[in-house]
Amino acid sequence: MEPLATVDSRPAHRKFSKPPVKVACLSCRTLRIRCDGQNPCTNCVGKNASCFYVPSRRGGPRNCQNRKRRREPVSIPVVATVPGADPTVQENDRSDTHTTDTEERRSQQSSSFEANVEQTTSLSGSGFSSGIGSDDADWFHQLMDLSEPGAGLRNVEMPIAEIESIFDSIFAGEQGGTDLPDANVHFPMADLVQVYGSYGDILDAYYIFIHPYYPMLPPPERLPVYNRPLREKSTFHPSSPLSLAIAALLVLIPHPDEKDPSRPEYVKLRRDTAHSFAQAALEAVEVDSELVASSSDPSSALSEGVPQLDRDPFHPFVPVCLESVLALLLLSVYEYAQRGNINKMRNRAGQALTTAMSISLHETVEEDEFAEAKRRAWWMTYMAVCQGAIVSSVPPVFNVHDPRFVTPYPEGWKSLIEAQQTILEATTFVHDLDQAAKNSYNTSWISQRMQELDSQITSILLLCKASSSSSMPQTPVVGLDSPEVAASKAMGYIAEIKLQSARIKTHRFNAFKDIPIFRRRHCDLEPLRGSGPASASALAPASITPSCCRMTIPSISSIPSPENSTSSSSSVSSIPSIKFPFSSHASSKVCLHAALSIVSLLDNLPYPNPTNEIPWTIPPYLSWNSRVEIPRTMPTFACCAMQSGYALLMLCFKARAFNKYNSSGGGSGAIDGSSTSTSASGGSPPLNGFMNELQQNLRLVVRCLGNYSIAFEAMQGMRDEILGAVERGFGES
Repeated sequence: MEPLATVDSRPAHRKFSKPPVKVACLSCRTLRIRCDGQNPCTNCVGKNASCFYVPSRRGGPRNCQNRKRRREPVSIPVVATVPGADPTVQENDRSDTHTTDTEERRSQQSSSFEANVEQTTSLSGSGFSSGIGSDDADWFHQLMDLSEPGAGLRNVEMPIAEIESIFDSIFAGEQGGTDLPDANVHFPMADLVQVYGSYGDILDAYYIFIHPYYPMLPPPERLPVYNRPLREKSTFHPSSPLSLAIAALLVLIPHPDEKDPSRPEYVKLRRDTAHSFAQAALEAVEVDSELVASSSDPSSALSEGVPQLDRDPFHPFVPVCLESVLALLLLSVYEYAQRGNINKMRNRAGQALTTAMSISLHETVEEDEFAEAKRRAWWMTYMAVCQGAIVSSVPPVFNVHDPRFVTPYPEGWKSLIEAQQTILEATTFVHDLDQAAKNSYNTSWISQRMQELDSQITSILLLCKASSSSSMPQTPVVGLDSPEVAASKAMGYIAEIKLQSARIKTHRFNAFKDIPIFRRRHCDLEPLRGSGPASASALAPASITPSCCRMTIPSISSIPSPENSTSSSSSVSSIPSIKFPFSSHASSKVCLHAALSIVSLLDNLPYPNPTNEIPWTIPPYLSWNSRVEIPRTMPTFACCAMQSGYALLMLCFKARAFNKYNSSGGGSGAIDGSSTSTSASGGSPPLNGFMNELQQNLRLVVRCLGNYSIAFEAMQGMRDEILGAVERGFGES
């Protein structure tokens, strides 16, 4: 036997029984499968397909490291040609994306949390800490992950993919080349993506899938509208920035004929095609802002004024000059919901704001045929910039109440805009509260500001509900609403969702102040960084006393730790004392009711209706022969779903801690202040019912985010975060 030292430790390359052929047929090339070089080849004979050979357009074989890392086959799409994106622009565009791997980040966070738990457990002498096992610590860690800005957003990077050959194969007939056969020859198309053959079809699809949740265009001119995606190759080239941006979002929705849209290769195909459209839309925006004199006579370019756009409008009542603004708004949503890139989301919205103000959209008061389009474009831009500040927990780049903003609200938009302003104010409040708590600033303002916010939210909620019930059109047949009616209903729901989320933001610190997770970053709260035993123990689950878990909450001092009450009280006293106008019990109930309301409102949002027929199921399916539900789109308020899920999960955790404390003989066994004997399972009947209600609502949040994730990959990260915490807390069901 040969010594082991002589064996080469390097991994052996795959050995083929026959070496690869020099030239593969077009069918095998497009499907990325091995060809035997025969005419016809074995693969084409098996599929009864035409087999022919053409020269490669990519310069022959090369040693591509990226190809070695890719193992998944890529199928050829039926897509409309988009203008090729400049490689320099693409590389620059990728350079500022998040490059940290999601799984590696979670692994590092897990290691850090486990180290903190070990340290704080050794420092804390609380007897209650011994009742919290490793399973609770893991579940608690998952809740802490949900507390960061953009929590759950899955970052989707654009790989360096060679997709030119795909477009060459589909549109080669237009290039006048002679290396491909006649256009009548059938190409095997393995996958269909949702692209369209005309501007009119793209516009109709916008009204079906986007307008109900993001009504930035005037109402449709004609009804009904239908979804007509292509089922064969097309020579149509969308070129305007707005049509390309809409196409980038629509192609993320699975084709009605697709049976398994979750296939990795099909997801990647939609992702790559959408990014091609998005890059082309950005280039078209740049073209729209170009001055002819900048290339021919730069010395006179400064006096040329705004660019003159000479093309037909995408929408008859939307001026061409607005198309770049609207395209940037859609690309902002694309970066957030699909790619999980909050920085680019804010950049696109900021660019839209600059462009909008440069053409004076913020002070448009004249009444003409374009007045409605200008109003919608401006206030959509306004809300997009506010949303960027909300999800990233930073101040907005402009004065929200700037007196220069005199453009009237579109009809029925007042509640939604005020809700956006209110949730931004609530985000600012918790940011300032966190700074005061961390740095021992003056906190006398907190009580008054919290009362003002709570009153403001309550009054707007009442007006919002009254407006919805009085002005919302009542249609007898559900599912056949026009896009504008559906948008009106959805805007009412979204406004209430934002207001309830603002309520959670306002009360959550007071509601959960005994839970140390709020000393770390929770969406818009920075982490409390300190040293020493007191701050260390404040981060551990051991410092969660039953006082925060009971529906009737006594003072913390009235419940001493069984083993070391001094250590327990010292860790609590390390938290800065802040006087709130509400009791912790009252704020907890506010967060509970707000979270449950958000879940109900999310579940009531309308679904797209691409066939204009009464759906037989809820949610409806993509087509009659499909079992894939139609995804909702434009999840700009997904952070509100995360707020709701986080509040419900924290209440679950507190209820579990309370139940364990009662089981060990430390409590009365009741969650409502009455004496109730515990059941055989260790929980009282009221507690079991409470936990079941929370679990059902958490699964509704998961289902809602799961529907969005059918089209938008970043939403899958949110769904998985909450689902993982639910399964850890309740077990799979």
